[in-house]
Amino acid sequence: MKLLLHYPVLNTGGAEHSTLRLLSALVERGCEVHLVLTTRGGTLEPQVDPRVVVHHLRDGAAELPNRLAGIADAFRYLRGIAAWCRGRVQQAWRSRRFHAMAFDAAIVGLHGTSPAFVCRHVRATTRLVMVRSDAADDPRGRLRRNIARFADAIDAYVCVSGAVQASLLARFPHLAPKAVRIYNLIQPEGMRARAAEAPDPFGVAGDQVGPRVLSVCRLQESQKALLRMVEVHQRLLDAGIRHEWHVLGDGPDRFLLERAIAERGASGTFILHGAVANPFPWYAHADLVAVLSYIEGLSGVVNEARVLERPVIATGFAGVEEQIESGVNGLIVEQETDAIVSGMRRLLLDPALRSRLAAGGYPEALMDDGAKIDALLALVETPRAADGSRR
Repeated sequence: MKLLLHYPVLNTGGAEHSTLRLLSALVERGCEVHLVLTTRGGTLEPQVDPRVVVHHLRDGAAELPNRLAGIADAFRYLRGIAAWCRGRVQQAWRSRRFHAMAFDAAIVGLHGTSPAFVCRHVRATTRLVMVRSDAADDPRGRLRRNIARFADAIDAYVCVSGAVQASLLARFPHLAPKAVRIYNLIQPEGMRARAAEAPDPFGVAGDQVGPRVLSVCRLQESQKALLRMVEVHQRLLDAGIRHEWHVLGDGPDRFLLERAIAERGASGTFILHGAVANPFPWYAHADLVAVLSYIEGLSGVVNEARVLERPVIATGFAGVEEQIESGVNGLIVEQETDAIVSGMRRLLLDPALRSRLAAGGYPEALMDDGAKIDALLALVETPRAADGSRR
């Protein structure tokens, strides 16, 4: 089976890690896999399975200054416009090579990415779109425009959780025959192996600093609630609850988080480590994993923490109830600061509760990667939608 997956750029993030796992799993099944990246040079691109054929439509991204405050900014703006034009020409030229290639399936890896490339330039029997987060999180209207323009050419919208599927159909009920749920791959054995590759990365014993809280996320305030994390941390310290909070990840709003930490004088206890190549030893030695996002699709951090049997506290974002049975294998709290502080207090002060939640298991449907690949390949082998419609 010959498959193509189109993705914008492989920078660090949960969707990107899921994409890497999917590519490797498809190769393991004997598929010939082609990855088309709109832009070369993402931080995770070196981690693509070497058996995958990688193509680039553009050699780099255009960067424009946020504001024009002088001649230097004006020149940077002009250089950015020139780079953007060059990238558009490169993409138009390089897309032509796919006209002579044929694939069993072409997959759009992110629902915010336009399906124009796979619909107009790729000869494929089946076309799929991966829907990785709540469909209501569409501030620029990209999903709405993509569906309006290309839904007739798409055979299936692959939703990474039941909650994501429900959110898609709530906004676009006419997609019901094409919307399917297939959970992200986890590759649990690989996670456990990587967790054993390094010793305790925290460096200081938990009994000296209190429980060690871990959050792993893209540093983007609108989705990950970064400033709320700092507020929760400070309120717990003010209540006399000793702990350290460690954050792995990077992103566009790092400066907002750094400023909030500095304003609260919390730099010694709320610690940013940036993006790390192997986060799994951090999970293995954390006392508690906190996933306090406003928005998720199916949280990869919850998956990773539970595979490594760590206790998790999570806010009530989309998909979390498919991952956590609150009070059994984690704790779900409301999207409200007081509720988060209360839940964190309870867990930080009760090591027996943390141990019980750590041992609470995980749903088999989320752990069975083989069944997920079977379901995806079945879509490729049966390109008709459930109502019999085709492109």
